[in-house]
Amino acid sequence: MSDMGDTAAEEEGESPPVVAVGDAQIGTALADGAVVAVPGVGGYCLAVQVGTPGAEARLEALAADPDGPHYAVGNRDDVRALTSGWTDEIERLLERCWPGPVDVFLPRAATGLTGEVPVVRADEPVEEEELRTGEVRVEPEDADASGWAVTVGMPEGRALRRLCKEHGPWRTIPLTYNEPTQVANAFDVADVALVVDGGRRDGEMPTLVDATVSPVRVLREGALPSNFIDATMAMGTRKRLFGRARSKEG
Repeated sequence: MSDMGDTAAEEEGESPPVVAVGDAQIGTALADGAVVAVPGVGGYCLAVQVGTPGAEARLEALAADPDGPHYAVGNRDDVRALTSGWTDEIERLLERCWPGPVDVFLPRAATGLTGEVPVVRADEPVEEEELRTGEVRVEPEDADASGWAVTVGMPEGRALRRLCKEHGPWRTIPLTYNEPTQVANAFDVADVALVVDGGRRDGEMPTLVDATVSPVRVLREGALPSNFIDATMAMGTRKRLFGRARSKEG
């Protein structure tokens, strides 16, 4: 464990430290499975590194995510492990819109994320100790039979994207706070290891694209106009149709 886990630094009632986005403590905390607070457009969110034992269970114990689960990735390839519905259309969407203000709504990976703890149905028997230690997670009773859908985006700014690429992907839960001091005052250091200061937090929210259907569709227009997404995806369709026509002529 890192020095942040020392008993002296985790006295009851102590707020988590606010650190710069380039601080090496952030990567150490994430690798240790700690919860950290990171900035984003629209406010802060809590984040853990996917695949660290018990991390997502600790995250969910701190805050609710009624519109989740949410994930953040530092590069496009990480999305493949998060979904069971990867297609050429999704790849084309990400190639043309990332990095950029676009979140993508995807079918969740049916077998769970790489390194993630097993997910069991609500009606399956589970040992209380397994739940307490985060060895398993229970699927909500109203979850879709084919698995949850997830919302995946990229952090705003190069520094945060680099951090997420090196120490991610992240499972995230949005907060209602917009300033690092607000987040630090709302949590105990025993629950949230640190608060990252940096990144843009104002401006329009990312555009949300539904990639559980084909063709993809815009669910919520935000910083990237929906007509841009429609046009860039239609361009790919026209190229495929034109290519087929030429092959038939040949």
